Amino acid sequence: MSDDAQKQSAPGVWYGRVRMGLGWGWFQGAVGDPAAHAHYAIQLVLCDRPVPVWTASEGWQKRCAILLGPSLMHALGRSDEAVTLVYLEPDSDAGRRIRQLLQHGVAILSPKQQAACHDALDARPQAPDEALVEQLVPAGGGVAERRTDPRIDALLADVDAWLDEAAGTSRLAAAAGMSVSHFQHRFRAQTGMPARPYLRWRRLLRAMHAVLTGATLTDAALLAGFADAAHFTRTMRRHFGITPRALAAMTP
Repeated sequence: MSDDAQKQSAPGVWYGRVRMGLGWGWFQGAVGDPAAHAHYAIQLVLCDRPVPVWTASEGWQKRCAILLGPSLMHALGRSDEAVTLVYLEPDSDAGRRIRQLLQHGVAILSPKQQAACHDALDARPQAPDEALVEQLVPAGGGVAERRTDPRIDALLADVDAWLDEAAGTSRLAAAAGMSVSHFQHRFRAQTGMPARPYLRWRRLLRAMHAVLTGATLTDAALLAGFADAAHFTRTMRRHFGITPRALAAMTP
């Protein structure tokens, strides 16, 4: 990342509202220059006036509506305008449909799509994932049939049970009844990331949800399987560019 990009993405203050649901997250408020970061979610950035968005391929560009793909390093510049951010789990039904729109990890939305997304999100605040699919995915546009491994499916369905343990790859492979090498290959092919980073991501979501429901940072960290609040803070900053303390200051 260039010196100019680092300067624009210096930490700042966020304030606004935030919600989390099954497979999605939503934020609306002022963006306070998060550090450059990457996370597992697909992210929509939506604003009435252009906001600075940095990616490695495009550098800093001003955008009103842009989709950013999973694991894409990016940053947002400071904006006092109300910005809406929607996060979708890429392996959810909505995430797989929206992911089809990405080219090289990015999709720039048209003004018509921008307006439609604004209206849909306002109308369906408790189901932003479904609202975006309805507006962005053509009618009848499905997703290619996925070939998944039922052993990986079963592990993912019960993934929260593994968050309280120091589950290594060998234990996960044994639970799935697979060799370590085969498990690593199948898990990454199905989720797009190795098992241990995936579990870390799920721990982070659990801890963030706990903070939003009133837990202290220490309690949230321990509940999700982090060593302590500092570990939780480092992980959240790496994935979202902000700290749990900033999240705790926001309102539902």
